[in-house]
Amino acid sequence: MPLQKSIKILGIDSSPRRKKDHALFDSLSGIMLQGVLDLAAESKDVSFERLNLSTCRLNPCRGCFSDMETRCHFLCDCFEDDFKSIVRKMMTADAIVFATPTYMGGMSAVLKLFFERWISFKAPPVDPRNATKSLDECFDLLKDLADGKLKISNPLHGKVAGVVVAGSELGQASTLKEIMYILNQYGFILPPQGFIYHTGHSMQSLEDVRSSFYENCWLQEATAHLARALVQLITATKHLQWQPMQSTIHIP
Repeated sequence: MPLQKSIKILGIDSSPRRKKDHALFDSLSGIMLQGVLDLAAESKDVSFERLNLSTCRLNPCRGCFSDMETRCHFLCDCFEDDFKSIVRKMMTADAIVFATPTYMGGMSAVLKLFFERWISFKAPPVDPRNATKSLDECFDLLKDLADGKLKISNPLHGKVAGVVVAGSELGQASTLKEIMYILNQYGFILPPQGFIYHTGHSMQSLEDVRSSFYENCWLQEATAHLARALVQLITATKHLQWQPMQSTIHIP
């Protein structure tokens, strides 16, 4: 019986581009992500899983948290879609690598939609059989939160993360900064230089894109560095008990 590997990395791609559909070649962000996963898996302790958000059923956030914190629940139960199953995969992984192209100067639409649903990580847990709460129940929850009887615990706090971005010079840097801000805000830890990117020109020809990507020595070294850094940081922090910041609850 093969030994179970102790480190699990989840790769989350968010590019809708797939060669089998209509594109001339697969997404660069997806190719880069696979490179990180393959290199990390060269360690005998590492296994990985990969999913693509563009093939998942994901609905946009309804903004329940903005209406009242306790109308939003962990895990988000507003929809019968794939959000909960994806988050459960994230909870069982030691590290998550997020990959996106840059569209219109920012991350892909489906990755932004996915991040927006994360607001439920800041909400109290709820019995999934009681998804719709009345105002009285919401006020009771607020009091319990304020009195310390109910704790909000982000299950992803302390997870290791990496970022992969591919795109033109328009938006690549700002996309990296935005994703890294979101990850840090939700308690992820990133290794030094915990990202890789490929910058092309917005009007490059297909031949130029291929040559600038596959002949990019810096990108190859950066990919190997990210793979090593993820494994090293997981090993160094796996047994640490992180203390998340508690939200301040105001009773109306």
